[in-house]
Amino acid sequence: MITAAGCQELANQYKALSQASSNSVERAFLLKNIARSFTGLATQLDRLAALTRDEAKGK
Repeated sequence: MITAAGCQELANQYKALSQASSNSVERAFLLKNIARSFTGLATQLDRLAALTRDEAKGK
């Protein structure tokens, strides 16, 4: 299963790829959007993990 850390690493890689000078404007835009999507997914996975921990403590 993919983890928050894994998503953040992918986000960093896509962000780095987006900054290559050889990219077209469209390619750079798409790569940045993919990076943002992975960052968002990492955040959601972190929140889910926190909720799961909180629920386990409460039961």
